[in-house]
Amino acid sequence: MDRKLLKEKQIQLIFQLEQEENRFIRKRLIEELEYFEALGDREKGLLMAEQKLLILTPNEYREHKKTKSDVEISKLIGVSRSSLAEWKRKNGLNRKKQRPVQQEMIDVLAFHLDKWMTYIEKI
Repeated sequence: MDRKLLKEKQIQLIFQLEQEENRFIRKRLIEELEYFEALGDREKGLLMAEQKLLILTPNEYREHKKTKSDVEISKLIGVSRSSLAEWKRKNGLNRKKQRPVQQEMIDVLAFHLDKWMTYIEKI
């Protein structure tokens, strides 16, 4: 993406952020803004470690993982092993923890859906 488009997208996100009152939507907008800032910094050659992980996608990680260890991937990307491990945890790529988190999310959604359905039936 060229720098002009990046700048336009950032300005648009900042405008949306200023107008939005919902804190969850604001958080998502901030994350999106950070992503586009990282893309711009990559174009300038000024990426910091945390920005490198913002740009890394789970699919790119899986491709690297086919031929490399996590230590090799962290060196390739230019981040610490612990930063990569934290990124994996946040993106659900730790095999041990992925199942319980997904099940917990399903349980929470089912609980709220059931409460919502009960509310609708009362109306």
